[in-house]
Amino acid sequence: MDKSDANIEGLIDQRKFLLQSLRDLDAEFEAGDLDLDDYNSLRSDYVARTAQVIRELESPQPTSSIRENTKSTKRARQTMVTLFLVLIVATGAGWLVAHQSGQRLSGQSLSGGIEDSTASLLSRARATNFVDPQAAIELYSQVLGLDPDNVEALTYRAWLLALIARGAGSEIKQLAFLSASSDLEKAIKLDANYPDAHCFLGIVRFRLAGDAIGSREQLTICESQNPPAEVKSFVDSIIAEVDAAIAG
Repeated sequence: MDKSDANIEGLIDQRKFLLQSLRDLDAEFEAGDLDLDDYNSLRSDYVARTAQVIRELESPQPTSSIRENTKSTKRARQTMVTLFLVLIVATGAGWLVAHQSGQRLSGQSLSGGIEDSTASLLSRARATNFVDPQAAIELYSQVLGLDPDNVEALTYRAWLLALIARGAGSEIKQLAFLSASSDLEKAIKLDANYPDAHCFLGIVRFRLAGDAIGSREQLTICESQNPPAEVKSFVDSIIAEVDAAIAG
């Protein structure tokens, strides 16, 4: 085994360890063993380290297995890593603003100027959603840098990330699921009556984690809250698959 192969194996081991650590961290938080500040601090650190390891794994290497990857696959993976780094930076900026100003409810702001800025950014993000998802994610991240509790930005940033991740490798899907589900669950805690977050969490649980039962729970809540027509179309297209997976 040459030095480059040993380095790759080491990075793969690190990736497995960090992904398992993220799963364990979520389990500890759900069990009440971690408070929110510790959870977010540790999660940001693990996600940053995981993104760095994946970026190193996906950089050009002089091994046959790496050379066999197509250029388009490399570009797609590099884009995903870039998006995760955007999320990491935005999360840190959001918590800094929250720490300095005190927690705010969604829709509240420090000043009219910030409120105007978030409204403008949200408008641009909505117009960009499915035309340029990466640009939209960056805009939603800017909103969250100003207003960390903005339910719409949390919801749609997570949804776009999940959509992009569907065509990625398993480790990217895993990381996307952890990031997207965390934002969607936070959005639901902030506003349990916002149907879009329930709808998208249901789809993300099924598409990225294969959790049909958890998915159906959220999709049922989504349907009961009369989601917008464009969101309902996503839900209608997946409910039959989810029900078939539960029945089968």
